Amino acid sequence: MNAPAISIVMPVFNAGNTVAEAIESCLHQSHPSFELIVVLDGCTDTSGEIARSFKDSRIQIIVCEHSGVTEASMQAIRAARAPLIARMDADDISHPDRLASQEDFLRSHPGFSAVSGQVRLLNPLGDGMQRYVDWVNSLKNADDIARGRFVECPVIQPSIMVRRSALDAVSGYQRCDWAEDHDLFLRMLRRKMLIGKVDDLVLSWRDGSGRLTRRHPSYAQEQVWKMKAHHLALEERVVERGVAICGAGPIGKKLARLLQVKGVQVNGFFEVNPRRVGERISGVEVAGPSEFGSRWRDSTLIGAVGIPGGRETVRKLAVDQGYREGEDFWCCC
Repeated sequence: MNAPAISIVMPVFNAGNTVAEAIESCLHQSHPSFELIVVLDGCTDTSGEIARSFKDSRIQIIVCEHSGVTEASMQAIRAARAPLIARMDADDISHPDRLASQEDFLRSHPGFSAVSGQVRLLNPLGDGMQRYVDWVNSLKNADDIARGRFVECPVIQPSIMVRRSALDAVSGYQRCDWAEDHDLFLRMLRRKMLIGKVDDLVLSWRDGSGRLTRRHPSYAQEQVWKMKAHHLALEERVVERGVAICGAGPIGKKLARLLQVKGVQVNGFFEVNPRRVGERISGVEVAGPSEFGSRWRDSTLIGAVGIPGGRETVRKLAVDQGYREGEDFWCCC
């Protein structure tokens, strides 16, 4: 049997209410050559029965004991036969031309390791998730995605298609104490891999109280900040020159503590609040805006201002002072 061009990998855990629509959206792709690998990760509901009801030779079903989304994804990828891997979740909807547009992008951009696309949020619970999706959709190209890597996860996982060779080069998904998808993208981006984006809508992403991002400990804010500190501490320039942190509030102080645990030298803080200027936080001096751009200039600048508009303000100040985002300056919230 000839290998397909694309392998869609879909881990499933108790998604009986949505898995049929997710599978149908994959089977209705306009691209002619793909396989769909469904991993039933210890399901105790009707997910398995629903998946088996599709009599389509392109579907491969794997049944395993419940081990979580990381292990299930790894198992699906091991079974995949194609050079391109399209990630899919059991509660989302792939748009009909998703595979075709993403494969076309990777075929015409051989230097790119992966590609995402525009995403529509279904049934948002509150404004937070919609703001996140709007931000992800605002990242238009590989440079935007690379620069945004420490703000939030810059790619919505079930919207991505990635070369198998790129996954192998970074050892694929790894067991970690934080979100497995953001961790993967950070490792790819640190290796200077390019993640592109098509302009087309590729995915409808379903929000809900059962989403891992809302209920699993790996996605808790404390773990997010530990992940950011871990990966910042692997950046060569951070290791060599230390950091200066914009923002001496709760976020800046938390990040400073986590970086220090990783052995990173925190050289100073910048803060606009005059009551904070001149203080020392864990022995580190807090400087005012008048010294921004001259004090600790060799350090990597870290933006850690969490108030609305803070990121844009810090970015403008940094760029005006000659910092280069993604090189000697990172926004982290």
